[in-house]
Amino acid sequence: MNSRLFFPFLAIFTLAFLAVAGCLSPSPPTAVSETNTLPTLPPPPGTVVTETETPVIPAFTPAPTLLSSEDINLHFIDVAFGSGNIFLERLPLSTRRTTISLNAGRDSDRETIEAFILKFNALSQSNKLFENTKTGQSGDIRIKFLPPDGLKAVDLSSEVGWLNREFSCDGMSCAKIRGYDIYINDQMEGDQRTHYLLRALLYTLGFKGDSLRYRDSIFAFPENNATSLSFLDEKAVQVMYGLGMDNGMTVDDVKRVLFFR
Repeated sequence: MNSRLFFPFLAIFTLAFLAVAGCLSPSPPTAVSETNTLPTLPPPPGTVVTETETPVIPAFTPAPTLLSSEDINLHFIDVAFGSGNIFLERLPLSTRRTTISLNAGRDSDRETIEAFILKFNALSQSNKLFENTKTGQSGDIRIKFLPPDGLKAVDLSSEVGWLNREFSCDGMSCAKIRGYDIYINDQMEGDQRTHYLLRALLYTLGFKGDSLRYRDSIFAFPENNATSLSFLDEKAVQVMYGLGMDNGMTVDDVKRVLFFR
C-alpha cells in the first residue's frame, strides 16, 4: 500500500477509535460551590473545649435618691414631735437598762420585741433596753394583748392624756398607749399585728409624731403595715438616743443641736 494512503487511513482510524472510547467527549462542568465548607474535625483527646458566651447587657437601674443630713434631721423632727407634745418625750438619760414586759402575747410577739431590742441597742448611744422580755406587767414598759372589747374599755384620759394615743385600722382600734402601758388588739394577725406592736413601742420611746413624706417609714401617715425600720427611721432613732438629745428639750433646742453644730 502506498504510504501516502496509509497515513491518512491510520489517522481516520485513530480518531474513530478515540470517539468510540469517549476520550474526546467534552468533560461535564465541575460544580462550583459558593462556599468552601471544611469538615468539622473532633478536638484532639484531652483538649478543653470552652463555649463562647453571649454577653448579657444588664438592665438599666435608676440611681437611688440621695438623702442629705438635712433630710434625716427633718424626718427626726417630724416623728419626734406630734400634734400634742411641745417637748421631747424620750426616755430620760439613764445607765440602767429599761425593761419590757409582755402579758398574754404569743411567742412570735416576744420574738418581735426581742429582735427590736437588739436593733435599738445597736443604734442607741445612750439608753439601752434589757434584752430579755419579762412575763406579766412588771416591766418599765408594759405590753398587754387584749380582745377588742377589752381594748375598747381602756380609758386614755389621764393627767397627761394629751400624750396618750390610739391607733385605728380597718375601722377598729388596733393599739392604745397610756404612758408606758401599751394595749394591743389580740385579733390582729401577720404584718398588721407586728406593725402596731412596734409602732406602739416606738411611741413610748418618744416617737410621738408621723411622717407625711416617706411612705416606707414605719411612722407613715396614713398608717402602713411596715414591720421594720426604714433607713431614715434608723437614723431618727440614732438622733433621738444620741448624746446630744435629752428628755424635755423643745423644738428650738433640738434645732440648735441639729442645724447649728
